[in-house]
Amino acid sequence: MDLFDHKRRFYAGVLPARPNTWDVDEVFELLAELDETRVQALLSYVGAIWPVSHSLCFAYLTHGAQALEQFPKEMLGEWVRQILALYESKGLLGARQFMADVDRFFLGPMRGVAGVAFEEIASLMVHYLRGISGRSIQFAVAQLPSTDTATIFLPGFLDTFPDKQHNVFLYKLLISLQWRQVESRIYCQGLAAKTDVLQLLARYPERQLSADLFAAIRFIQAFRSLESELPGLARQGRGLCLGLIQKIVPAGDEKEKSGALQDLLTQGIGVQDPVGRRALSTRSSWKFLATDGGRKIVDDLWHGAAFDVLPELYKIFSGLAGSYHLGAAALLLGEFDFTRAAETIRLRREDEKEKFVAMLAVFLEQQRQRQRDEDGGGNVPGSSPENLLLVRQKGQKENNSRGRDAILLDNEGLEVPAELAALLKEIQDDLGVLPEAYVQAAAGQAGRGMQKKENGSLEGENRFAPKDGHRYDEWDYRRAGYRKDWCMLTEKSLQPVRSGFVAGTLAKYPGQLNKLRRQFEMLRSRDRFVRRRRHGDDIDLDAMIEALGDSSAGLSPSDRLFVQLLRDERDIAAMFLVDMSNSTEGWVGVAVKESLVLLAEALEVVGDRYGIYGFSGMRRSGSELFHIKHLDEPYGAEVQGRIAAIGPKEYTRMGPPIRHVTRILQETRSSVRLLVVISDGKPEDYDDYKGQYAIEDTRKALLEARGCGVHAFCITIDKAAHDYLMHMFGKGNYIFVNDVLALPAKMAEMYRLITS
Repeated sequence: MDLFDHKRRFYAGVLPARPNTWDVDEVFELLAELDETRVQALLSYVGAIWPVSHSLCFAYLTHGAQALEQFPKEMLGEWVRQILALYESKGLLGARQFMADVDRFFLGPMRGVAGVAFEEIASLMVHYLRGISGRSIQFAVAQLPSTDTATIFLPGFLDTFPDKQHNVFLYKLLISLQWRQVESRIYCQGLAAKTDVLQLLARYPERQLSADLFAAIRFIQAFRSLESELPGLARQGRGLCLGLIQKIVPAGDEKEKSGALQDLLTQGIGVQDPVGRRALSTRSSWKFLATDGGRKIVDDLWHGAAFDVLPELYKIFSGLAGSYHLGAAALLLGEFDFTRAAETIRLRREDEKEKFVAMLAVFLEQQRQRQRDEDGGGNVPGSSPENLLLVRQKGQKENNSRGRDAILLDNEGLEVPAELAALLKEIQDDLGVLPEAYVQAAAGQAGRGMQKKENGSLEGENRFAPKDGHRYDEWDYRRAGYRKDWCMLTEKSLQPVRSGFVAGTLAKYPGQLNKLRRQFEMLRSRDRFVRRRRHGDDIDLDAMIEALGDSSAGLSPSDRLFVQLLRDERDIAAMFLVDMSNSTEGWVGVAVKESLVLLAEALEVVGDRYGIYGFSGMRRSGSELFHIKHLDEPYGAEVQGRIAAIGPKEYTRMGPPIRHVTRILQETRSSVRLLVVISDGKPEDYDDYKGQYAIEDTRKALLEARGCGVHAFCITIDKAAHDYLMHMFGKGNYIFVNDVLALPAKMAEMYRLITS
């Protein structure tokens, strides 16, 4: 059977739909290398997959050509069954991930391999961590577990235990242990002058031994705190911990150090005499566990005196013979990066201070204005910033019926808003007390604000915002409402650069460019058939049969018996919003610029109106939109120079630029208005615009765009599949390009498909 017959069989499986010829050709170029029996086996399932998802079907054929090299064609049916099940539960991205790694996700479980990738359970663990901590702590991938207090780092894949359920539980246990490290404030202690952990560990000759013993102490203390906070988890996790502890092995013939470390960790988690554990405490070098001093060390470990215990523990271990390999037990001990944590804490405290001062200042201004209104607009005594306010934190919450913190303003007890109270509690939990400097700064700012209003200044002026810009609301899902005029967006124009980038891109993709131009030429006008017309170009067979039936039944037949061909002129306005955050540096940025060059060349052929803007920014007052091409601006040397000038800037706050570009599209009279966002990752900014907050605001901005008649689509170049894309853009409104070399062609083809 030749290639033509294979294509005919494929089309037979997808009828009555007619897929794009280009996509079919690309797939069959891969299938041409397979023998006939395997091609027929792959095509036999097209009829089952195509009605579910066209994109899934093409992905199935693409990956299937490689999959059949790893397992016999008799297993293909089970592979397809699992693909469809994953598509229903995790969408196209989940199914593609499954197909891309046949050995891990399909063959591995059949061999009894029970490993689990963290991304499979990430969404579940996000809810778990938020439930036990009440915080929005993020996750990231690292070789060993650690935290910087804002993010918990975990291995990307675990296959430590033969049972997948145990590996999933191990992730849960590691997350819980790292959460307890954050709650213990050990990283905040590292900032204190009298307890500098880095300097403390540097005092010991065997630096690795001191670091491991410190990590062992912290693990024991974290596990003990879990016994109080989450007793069920600790009870289940004790057996898993013991299994990992027993993987500590000696590095040579001498076993004293490895055995002692096993014994310390085992007794530390409350296991006194586990089955199969060697009687290590009978060794003369380890008899201290049976002494009063040894029992005091273990008791101190359980009660949190880590810095007092470490010197004595190091002294004992340094006198033992041999060395050790931690093995899988290193997962329990984790890593401690105090430098990174200190920087994270510093930035968080600066941000909390800035937000608290601003929020408290607004609250105090409102109360001051209320006093003025009650006094009939007259002057209130003590109007200077020094005498205007008497602010004091009220520590006795029982005096407050609603349980919120209160302040005293001119000796009058006032309940603060819930958002301000929550921030106040965070600062108190972190620092132990609300610094007086925070209150003084807010009082001074409130005083200046009142003076500006009295002199006729605009109410609500943002001291951080630039003078000229656009204000936009931001959606806060936590209170199900908008933050009014929360963000300031400034339009800027990229300065064009002289370079050979555009010419080099055109020379790099001559075949693809010619193909795109030919295909886009066919889109200059849109042909469509309209049925049941009185006059037309051909007979409408369905209408004719129906008319004959009516006539035979004695009914009056319809005279609308023709099909008419209509040619509609395209009326499309498209905006391309390009992520210019610092994460696009390197190959991602180059691929995006190459895509824009090819797309612009193709769009010049079809004649659609299109604009190109880049976006980046730092904080809510520094969102920036970079003009590259306006909707009606001609594509020439200057626009090409701006495309070449696209480069990484700051962070990725998506809400303001989406809302601004939507406003621009609203002002156009085009019948089809399209917004295409090109990004390499999730929305995130320097301040608290991250995690679920950022995702929900971006989703809200996209819903607002759809409400205005703007169709939004996303192209992501992130190498990891993320469920949040479907949540933000909706099913079918995004594509994931995992091969940067394919991005230019895929981007142009995507535009052709959604506008034709």
